[in-house]
Amino acid sequence: MKFFKQNTSNLFRVFFVLFIASLLAIIFIQKTPFTTEIKSYGGSLHEGMVGAPRFINPVLAQSQADNDLTRLLFTPLITIDADGAVLYNLVEDIDVSKDGLTYTVSLLPNIKFEDESVMDADDVIFTINAIKDPFIKSPLAQKWQGVDVEKIDQQTVSFKLARPYADFLYNLELGIIPQNVWRDINPQEFIFSTYNTYPVGNGPYKVDTIRTQESGVPEEYVLSRSTTSHESPYLSTLSFRFFQTQDELIDALNSGDVESAYGISPDKLDEINTKGQVIHTDPLPRVFALFFNQSEQKIFESLAVRKAISYAIDKQGLVDTVFNGYASPINSPFAFPEEDAVYDPGAAIEILEKDGWRKNEENIYTKTIGGTLTPLEFSIAIPNVDDMRNVAEKIENDLRAIGIPVTIRSYEQGNLNQNIIRPREYESLLFGYEIEKPSDAYAFWHSSQISDPGLNVSVFKDASIDTSLQNLRAQKTTSLTSINQALINKFPAVFLYAPSYIYVLPEKINDASFSLKKSSDRFNTIDNWYVETRHVWSIFINE
Repeated sequence: MKFFKQNTSNLFRVFFVLFIASLLAIIFIQKTPFTTEIKSYGGSLHEGMVGAPRFINPVLAQSQADNDLTRLLFTPLITIDADGAVLYNLVEDIDVSKDGLTYTVSLLPNIKFEDESVMDADDVIFTINAIKDPFIKSPLAQKWQGVDVEKIDQQTVSFKLARPYADFLYNLELGIIPQNVWRDINPQEFIFSTYNTYPVGNGPYKVDTIRTQESGVPEEYVLSRSTTSHESPYLSTLSFRFFQTQDELIDALNSGDVESAYGISPDKLDEINTKGQVIHTDPLPRVFALFFNQSEQKIFESLAVRKAISYAIDKQGLVDTVFNGYASPINSPFAFPEEDAVYDPGAAIEILEKDGWRKNEENIYTKTIGGTLTPLEFSIAIPNVDDMRNVAEKIENDLRAIGIPVTIRSYEQGNLNQNIIRPREYESLLFGYEIEKPSDAYAFWHSSQISDPGLNVSVFKDASIDTSLQNLRAQKTTSLTSINQALINKFPAVFLYAPSYIYVLPEKINDASFSLKKSSDRFNTIDNWYVETRHVWSIFINE
């Protein structure tokens, strides 16, 4: 009997173990609803870019490579997306005084740099003073003119403005450098410091490995996930390889040497093997336009002429043929999208003839102005870049079709800037500008900016629009829509298109979403990107 009981007990144990094993197997196979797949740490991304970094430093960064790596190695105080939404990264609160002149910023506690030092008010003040130092020559110096920074306590900084400035918050999209690392470096030696190559930051990643060419120029940066950062990305490593040309970058993409790339030209996309790749794209807040210089070419003094030229240019056709659709037609100085691009050559002809223009034997419009028979013709100054030449040629064809001959004058970029744009020595100019923040429009349209170093390249003057732009900068009630419409009604330029960013990513990268003003903004969501997953019991998931 004892033997029987013992065997029965053993048999029960075997059945029990088999039952549990079977149940676990069913759960493992079925996974749901008992377990849930979640993001997991791990995985990598290998990206390529044209041009190598020189200054991985928020005070000195200039090129795309500089800014991209700086964003990953230095978390900015705040980030602002293309829609104007503000995210506090390293700050708890920002208090703005009623007069708009004082911004008091409370920093998050215990934000650490890679050397384990804690970021505080002294680091913020040191960074701002470095930007303002004329010996350091920071590209951000102009943004901080007239701003005094003061320490309230170790976690609080006050910024005092000379006059109200509605978009001052955009200045705080800034990484902070550690004072203890940089304070003993002479400002005149700033640009030569090895910390520009091997930075000590507080971003989501840190430098792991650098490979250089024989000349010392960086060939590849390998970044690993930081263990001290406030940001906590899932991807373990990011590597960046640098190429001299876009063709070399595309070859590396196609061979699998790199998996992703930002800024591929639309006309190059058909050279990429997109199998296993996802192309992310959306319009950037940039305005490309044909600007009329009324002081150089008198025919542009006529509103009718400016309006007719605008109606005669097929913007949608331009976007489709020159950019393969990777741009959006616009009719706005703020890059607001245009639902239906206005293209009406018949209306353009009607406007011109109503204004007294008549075609001669050569099918060119002419008009007697001040006793002189004047042809309706002009030149377009452009940079010697393929995209700009293609755009100019499309404009030339559209205008010639209705009787307006155009001459294209192409210049190397340096010569164009120095000898053509700065002295305003052009009849019209094909030019693009960025709208990082609404008040940027002041630099391009206020009459005080018609001379260099101002950027009012249309040499445009309008007292009422001047007042609106001043109010926009000074936080007074001003409708962006009303400024937009007022400029459109004056036709100081033909607003043509807003280019789209192109970012090629492998399919393995999940949860990548973007709202870009500039290239480095694509890493604002790096915390969310993931490759690896794991399963956990559903009961442990916090809804």
